[in-house]
Amino acid sequence: MGYRSQVACCISVDTERKEDEQGSHYFDYDRDKFKQMIGFIKLSKFYELWTANESDKDAIGWGNGRFIMYGDGWKWYPDYEDVKEFHKMFDAMESIEGISGYFLRVGEESGDVDERQFGDDPCYDYFHHFTAMDFTGEAYLGRRDTDEEEQNAQDAGVAG
Repeated sequence: MGYRSQVACCISVDTERKEDEQGSHYFDYDRDKFKQMIGFIKLSKFYELWTANESDKDAIGWGNGRFIMYGDGWKWYPDYEDVKEFHKMFDAMESIEGISGYFLRVGEESGDVDERQFGDDPCYDYFHHFTAMDFTGEAYLGRRDTDEEEQNAQDAGVAG
Protein backbone atom coordinates (compact mmCIF):
# COMPACT_ATOMS: atom_id res chain seq x y z
CA MET A 1 0.00 0.00 0.00
CA GLY A 2 2.81 2.41 0.76
CA TYR A 3 3.42 5.33 3.01
CA ARG A 4 0.54 7.84 3.31
CA SER A 5 0.25 11.41 4.63
CA GLN A 6 -2.33 14.00 5.55
CA VAL A 7 -1.70 17.29 3.79
CA ALA A 8 -3.29 20.70 4.28
CA CYS A 9 -2.63 24.16 2.97
CA CYS A 10 -4.10 27.63 3.35
CA ILE A 11 -3.07 30.52 1.11
CA SER A 12 -4.69 33.84 1.86
CA VAL A 13 -4.79 37.45 0.87
CA ASP A 14 -3.60 39.44 3.88
CA THR A 15 -6.40 41.13 5.78
CA GLU A 16 -6.56 44.70 6.94
CA ARG A 17 -8.34 45.90 10.07
CA LYS A 18 -10.94 48.53 9.22
CA GLU A 19 -13.64 50.49 10.99
CA ASP A 20 -17.20 50.99 9.77
CA GLU A 21 -19.39 54.10 10.24
CA GLN A 22 -20.63 52.86 13.64
CA GLY A 23 -17.07 52.45 14.92
CA SER A 24 -17.11 48.64 14.78
CA HIS A 25 -13.95 46.94 13.62
CA TYR A 26 -13.80 44.26 10.92
CA PHE A 27 -11.19 42.66 8.70
CA ASP A 28 -11.21 43.10 4.95
CA TYR A 29 -9.07 41.84 2.06
CA ASP A 30 -8.26 42.99 -1.46
CA ARG A 31 -10.85 41.23 -3.63
CA ASP A 32 -8.97 41.84 -6.88
CA LYS A 33 -5.82 40.27 -5.45
CA PHE A 34 -7.93 37.33 -4.23
CA LYS A 35 -9.39 36.79 -7.74
CA GLN A 36 -5.88 36.89 -9.21
CA MET A 37 -4.63 34.44 -6.58
CA ILE A 38 -7.45 31.94 -7.24
CA GLY A 39 -6.99 32.34 -11.01
CA PHE A 40 -3.29 31.53 -10.64
CA ILE A 41 -4.05 28.46 -8.51
CA LYS A 42 -6.76 27.20 -10.88
CA LEU A 43 -4.38 27.54 -13.83
CA SER A 44 -1.57 25.68 -12.06
CA LYS A 45 -0.68 22.12 -13.01
CA PHE A 46 -1.08 21.23 -9.33
CA TYR A 47 -4.78 22.17 -9.33
CA GLU A 48 -5.35 20.06 -12.44
CA LEU A 49 -3.63 17.04 -10.86
CA TRP A 50 -5.33 17.49 -7.48
CA THR A 51 -8.86 17.66 -8.86
CA ALA A 52 -8.18 14.69 -11.16
CA ASN A 53 -7.15 12.53 -8.17
CA GLU A 54 -9.52 13.97 -5.55
CA SER A 55 -11.27 11.43 -3.32
CA ASP A 56 -14.11 11.71 -0.83
CA LYS A 57 -11.53 12.36 1.92
CA ASP A 58 -10.13 15.38 0.08
CA ALA A 59 -11.33 18.94 -0.01
CA ILE A 60 -10.34 22.00 -1.95
CA GLY A 61 -12.04 25.36 -1.98
CA TRP A 62 -11.87 29.09 -1.44
CA GLY A 63 -13.78 31.99 0.02
CA ASN A 64 -13.34 35.10 2.17
CA GLY A 65 -9.85 35.71 0.84
CA ARG A 66 -8.56 32.19 1.48
CA PHE A 67 -7.74 29.09 -0.57
CA ILE A 68 -7.80 25.91 1.53
CA MET A 69 -6.99 22.31 0.62
CA TYR A 70 -6.93 19.10 2.64
CA GLY A 71 -6.06 15.56 1.62
CA ASP A 72 -5.95 12.33 3.57
CA GLY A 73 -4.01 9.22 2.59
CA TRP A 74 -1.86 10.90 -0.06
CA LYS A 75 1.51 9.53 -1.13
CA TRP A 76 3.42 12.80 -0.71
CA TYR A 77 6.82 11.90 -2.13
CA PRO A 78 9.08 14.74 -3.38
CA ASP A 79 9.56 13.10 -6.79
CA TYR A 80 5.80 12.70 -7.52
CA GLU A 81 4.49 15.10 -10.17
CA ASP A 82 1.60 16.45 -8.06
CA VAL A 83 3.93 17.14 -5.12
CA LYS A 84 6.47 18.91 -7.37
CA GLU A 85 3.67 21.00 -8.87
CA PHE A 86 2.29 21.88 -5.44
CA HIS A 87 5.68 23.17 -4.31
CA LYS A 88 6.08 25.18 -7.53
CA MET A 89 2.71 26.80 -6.93
CA PHE A 90 3.38 27.40 -3.21
CA ASP A 91 6.83 28.87 -3.92
CA ALA A 92 5.37 31.19 -6.58
CA MET A 93 2.75 32.44 -4.09
CA GLU A 94 5.46 33.16 -1.55
CA SER A 95 6.96 35.81 -3.82
CA ILE A 96 3.71 37.83 -4.12
CA GLU A 97 3.36 40.80 -1.78
CA GLY A 98 0.23 40.67 0.39
CA ILE A 99 -0.21 36.89 0.17
CA SER A 100 0.42 34.54 3.11
CA GLY A 101 0.50 30.77 3.26
CA TYR A 102 0.76 27.78 5.55
CA PHE A 103 1.41 24.15 4.55
CA LEU A 104 1.37 21.12 6.84
CA ARG A 105 2.08 17.47 6.01
CA VAL A 106 1.81 14.79 8.69
CA GLY A 107 3.12 11.32 7.87
CA GLU A 108 2.44 7.96 9.44
CA GLU A 109 5.60 7.85 11.55
CA SER A 110 6.01 9.72 14.82
CA GLY A 111 7.67 13.08 14.23
CA ASP A 112 7.24 12.95 10.45
CA VAL A 113 5.91 16.49 10.02
CA ASP A 114 6.68 19.05 7.31
CA GLU A 115 5.58 22.60 7.96
CA ARG A 116 6.12 25.70 5.81
CA GLN A 117 4.77 29.19 6.09
CA PHE A 118 5.27 32.60 4.57
CA GLY A 119 3.83 36.08 4.79
CA ASP A 120 2.49 38.28 7.56
CA ASP A 121 -0.70 36.26 8.20
CA PRO A 122 0.13 32.61 7.53
CA CYS A 123 -3.47 31.49 8.29
CA TYR A 124 -2.77 28.44 10.40
CA ASP A 125 -6.12 28.86 12.17
CA TYR A 126 -7.72 25.96 10.31
CA PHE A 127 -5.45 23.00 11.04
CA HIS A 128 -2.55 21.97 13.24
CA HIS A 129 -0.80 18.76 14.17
CA PHE A 130 -0.96 17.20 17.59
CA THR A 131 0.18 14.05 19.34
CA ALA A 132 -2.40 11.30 19.63
CA MET A 133 -2.64 7.70 20.74
CA ASP A 134 -4.52 4.72 19.34
CA PHE A 135 -5.42 2.37 22.22
CA THR A 136 -6.53 -1.18 21.43
CA GLY A 137 -6.39 -2.79 24.87
CA GLU A 138 -10.07 -2.33 25.79
CA ALA A 139 -10.52 -6.07 26.42
CA TYR A 140 -8.16 -5.86 29.41
CA LEU A 141 -9.74 -2.88 31.10
CA GLY A 142 -11.46 -3.66 34.39
CA ARG A 143 -9.61 -6.93 34.94
CA ARG A 144 -7.47 -7.33 38.01
CA ASP A 145 -5.38 -10.12 39.47
CA THR A 146 -8.00 -10.54 42.18
CA ASP A 147 -10.95 -11.10 39.80
CA GLU A 148 -12.50 -14.36 41.00
CA GLU A 149 -13.53 -15.60 37.52
CA GLU A 150 -10.14 -14.94 36.04
CA GLN A 151 -8.42 -16.62 38.98
CA ASN A 152 -10.70 -19.70 38.69
CA ALA A 153 -9.99 -19.89 34.94
CA GLN A 154 -6.28 -19.68 35.59
CA ASP A 155 -6.50 -22.33 38.32
CA ALA A 156 -8.47 -24.63 36.03
CA GLY A 157 -5.88 -24.13 33.26
CA VAL A 158 -3.01 -24.88 35.64
CA ALA A 159 -4.76 -27.90 37.14
CA GLY A 160 -5.72 -29.35 33.70
